[in-house]
Amino acid sequence: MLQKSRLWREAIAVRSMNNRLTKARTGLSLSLGMTVLLGCTTATPEVRSHKAKPGDALVVVDDITIEMTHPFKPGEPNGLFDGGVRVKSTTGNKQIIEINAICSMPNLPNWPQYDNIYGRRLAEGEQPGIDGGATDWQLLIHFDAEPENKGREEAPVWAQRLADNLCRKGDFRDN
Repeated sequence: MLQKSRLWREAIAVRSMNNRLTKARTGLSLSLGMTVLLGCTTATPEVRSHKAKPGDALVVVDDITIEMTHPFKPGEPNGLFDGGVRVKSTTGNKQIIEINAICSMPNLPNWPQYDNIYGRRLAEGEQPGIDGGATDWQLLIHFDAEPENKGREEAPVWAQRLADNLCRKGDFRDN
């Protein structure tokens, strides 16, 4: 009888330990699952330029985020002039750039068949739109051909995506 009692207590202890292990495994699985889900949702959302405020991310390409620093001034008749952006990368590099974009539409009479975006790095404290002058890079985004670099330097990898946002094209097209 004593042996049955001892075996009974041991069986209960083993079941209790198995229940705790099962709960721990379930908790660990849930925790890992939440980490994966939260990891997928922590990407910086891109904000459409016409709804963006300073500090909003306009474009995210690879490890580079382009944030608006100065709202874009609408041009005549279809350009966006003298907006400012901050280029941030995971390496810690930051630059402030003045951006100009001229948006066109296919087959629009008397307008070029490309969108045009160009930029100029700003010195510390310099504001976009105050001093004109030469740009550092320029990209023509042809409607029926490959993009074309026209500036002193090649356009950054994010320039075409920013042009799409500013011109409301591609992923940023109005519905």
